[in-house]
Amino acid sequence: MVSGVGVQVGAYASKEAAEAGWNTLKTQYEPLGSMSHRVVQGKADIGTVYRLQAVSGDGAAARALCSGMKAAGMSCQVKN
Repeated sequence: MVSGVGVQVGAYASKEAAEAGWNTLKTQYEPLGSMSHRVVQGKADIGTVYRLQAVSGDGAAARALCSGMKAAGMSCQVKN
């Protein structure tokens, strides 16, 4: 798995859907195009979810990315 501070940009029902979501998000928010990403399997009330995270080098970069995404009308959450 890619290491670094994750910025969760979506949650999906399958790993394949999460990967497809990444390809879509890269076209919607240009700074994501040069970033790595990871899919983290987890549990939620609805069952298994696949959390899509952009990966930044440190907490400051993660917070800056998320701020930019929110300013563009997108949702995100910094995950340590």
